[in-house]
Amino acid sequence: MSTESRFAELKERERAARRQIIIESALALFVKKPFYEVGMRDVADGAGVSPATLYRYFPSQESLFIEAFLQDISSVSSQFKALVKGDKPVTIEDFAVMFVEHLFENESTFQMMTYLMLKDNLANPAMGKFDSVTKIFFDGFADFLVRLGVKENARIYSQCFVASITGIIMTFRNHPFKKKDLIREHIIKLTRITANLYTRQLLG
Repeated sequence: MSTESRFAELKERERAARRQIIIESALALFVKKPFYEVGMRDVADGAGVSPATLYRYFPSQESLFIEAFLQDISSVSSQFKALVKGDKPVTIEDFAVMFVEHLFENESTFQMMTYLMLKDNLANPAMGKFDSVTKIFFDGFADFLVRLGVKENARIYSQCFVASITGIIMTFRNHPFKKKDLIREHIIKLTRITANLYTRQLLG
């Protein structure tokens, strides 16, 4: 490899490292307060860069949020894959409860997910990346259904199921007259009921 090529490779690695530091700064701030209250200057300060430098890596707040969400959700997608493909028998209910509990444990993930699901006019690159994340869940659960013996329309059932569980969380997440632990308990209860309905329908 020529000196010029090695220098270009080094610059690219340095750029990737700085980009990763910025994403980690954003994720650290999301733990402390709602992601929609986190400004680009806050992220720049946390990453130790100027706002101008930050915008060279992420041209908009939305583009940064997308990348942070993708990185945050990658860990849980790996957990789902391991759950689905593992040797230990698991049920539809296991999958559903794990999904719900992850979103409860990771408030910023839930906030970013609902933001991306509901936002109008999401930029094409951002929408493409978000679609790739949802595809992980749809495909993963569809594969799971096939392993359980569902031979037809596994992907359609997968989309219905994931949308049902997500809808339960969004409907009851901010219930006005219950404490947080009771809200969680109620959502888990509804999740188990929904999972059992799907189990009876699909597996008899």
